[in-house]
Amino acid sequence: MKSTPRRRNTAAPENDIDGIAQSSCGPAQPARRQALRMASATLLSAPALIGLARAQGRHTMPMKMSSSGHGNLDMSIGGSGADIAAPAPFRRALPIPPRLRGRLDNGVLRYSLATQAGASTLAEGLSTPTWGYNGALLGPVLSIPRGRPVHIRVTNALAQSLTTHWHGAIVPGDMDGGPHSPIQPGATLDYRFTLDQPGATLWYHPHTEYRTGAQAYAGLAGMLLVDDGIDRKLGLPHTWGVDDIPVIVQDRRIAASGQLLYMSEAMRDLMGMKGDRFLVNGRERPYVDVPAQRVRLRLLNGSNARSYNFALNDNRPFDVIASDSGLLARPAATRALLLGPGERAEIVVDLAKDQGRALLLQSRSGEVAHRLGSSSDDWDTWDLRTFDVLRLNVTRPTGASASVPKRLADIDALALAGAPVRRITLQGMGKNMKSMGAQVDRGAPPNSGPGGMSLGIAGQSLFSLNHRFFDMSVIDQRARLGSVEIWEFVNDREMAHPMHIHGVAFQVLSRNGSPPPAWERGWKDTVLVRTGETVRVGMRFTQLADAAHPYMYHCHILEHEANGMMGQFTVA
Repeated sequence: MKSTPRRRNTAAPENDIDGIAQSSCGPAQPARRQALRMASATLLSAPALIGLARAQGRHTMPMKMSSSGHGNLDMSIGGSGADIAAPAPFRRALPIPPRLRGRLDNGVLRYSLATQAGASTLAEGLSTPTWGYNGALLGPVLSIPRGRPVHIRVTNALAQSLTTHWHGAIVPGDMDGGPHSPIQPGATLDYRFTLDQPGATLWYHPHTEYRTGAQAYAGLAGMLLVDDGIDRKLGLPHTWGVDDIPVIVQDRRIAASGQLLYMSEAMRDLMGMKGDRFLVNGRERPYVDVPAQRVRLRLLNGSNARSYNFALNDNRPFDVIASDSGLLARPAATRALLLGPGERAEIVVDLAKDQGRALLLQSRSGEVAHRLGSSSDDWDTWDLRTFDVLRLNVTRPTGASASVPKRLADIDALALAGAPVRRITLQGMGKNMKSMGAQVDRGAPPNSGPGGMSLGIAGQSLFSLNHRFFDMSVIDQRARLGSVEIWEFVNDREMAHPMHIHGVAFQVLSRNGSPPPAWERGWKDTVLVRTGETVRVGMRFTQLADAAHPYMYHCHILEHEANGMMGQFTVA
């Protein structure tokens, strides 16, 4: 696919090995506040702001008119600008998405997905227009055996183009589902690949240029499990929906009418779209019945921008057994686990002595807020507190409790001696204001989400990598097939950024020169780079990606990705 550039990129030429741009450091709050003032004055006209608010529900934006006729948002510091919704009772059961195991045809497993519009009861008593794969919301779990050729047919039954990205799958660039592979309305795209990688909890979601955030927020996402059979051989919990529970955590903002509100507080939401309703598998604050034995929770942070510091309400320890891309070498015990957007982890909780009790899976966000932002603009009210996500009702055991062996997987260290280093600096809003207000063609009308949901703001040069903004016509990095490299992510001290690299699994080598925590010492594809941190990761490039279908690397705060914080690379 040939891409037509939509804006001029005046950055330095491509970086083959060593990044030379330096991050600038300094007080973040004054720059951020200046950025918000400039944005509110230049980015959107008053009619556009009114269109985003859509005059529905309680989430409207206080405005005052400047003499230029542009809307200035009344932006208070440190809050979300929205009322806090009363916590929902745990009255509804957790939906367990079905597992699709494919249809075997001449040695190939075939799967079919179709995007479609529908309505869902995300919050009790409200019908919300949503999008999903093979249903109204989210999608089935694709269970794919390691080493088996697969054919996944994706049909787009929506009225706008989209892509489907296999997040964490090590596949060639033309099968990765990045922004260069759109599926037009009514069209079908066939993906063919073989996943020769360890068993892991991956996921799939849109990766459409300028519309990833809105389309994922609308409900398009699902899990993809690579199955190598090792978990069963190890005796880990593996009975789907009984002691092996998928936990897709997302936050949403919902109007009193039931409408999903996306970037309805436009300027603050540019920092990352956060909601005040917390969903698990598409349902607000559900419960799940689990047996009084060891239970495995597959945690997926599917939110656009919010990080979660997962813990149990009685502060008991649990074992982390897997990170994004597979089992750890050995279990890592902890009482809290911080996951940024796009990150996954598998944990095992011992409930053998808890029959008849109820436990709560929480996010202790307030304990880590200072590590995720240096300005109060980076937080909302929920980031500063502990809140409940899921209730575990402990019932009778189903049999002998599964075990957690002391040894899980063999993880070979990468041969990094002499490996080249690419330095990638991360810049947030406040230093990149030159292109504010540039108009882009998003490929769809502004309010063409489910039920007329806004598609938000995209295509602005606000967040950058090495002081360069994403441009579909520019290849930022070039790697060699079979080579091993170190990528060094350097944060500019403003806010945390979860960095995702397509087409590879990597090992976290260090954080600020120190070894990573035990639960980060497995294979990963997304890493949270916190304020003031330098994080080094090592990887080997095993798949081809040409300039027509390059791999992406980007911040997985989807509103940052949509507004400049993404690059692309080839492997040849």
